[in-house]
Amino acid sequence: MADEETGVVHTYTVVHRSFVPAYQGREPYVLAWVELPGGGRAFGHVVGCRPEEVRIGMAVRVSYVDGLAQWRPA
Repeated sequence: MADEETGVVHTYTVVHRSFVPAYQGREPYVLAWVELPGGGRAFGHVVGCRPEEVRIGMAVRVSYVDGLAQWRPA
């Protein structure tokens, strides 16, 4: 997947209570499957907006932080 890749949110969940120690205290956060233009899907956090603003079909653009995909509104 190249930088500046775009996609649309296929499905997502808002995590209000994390059981993963590294993410405790960061709640709420959004995890999503993103549909890519070539037909595949990628998983990652949706950042750059409030969790209640995320919607299925929302256009997003990828960036990488420590090698992990983060999706921002496009």
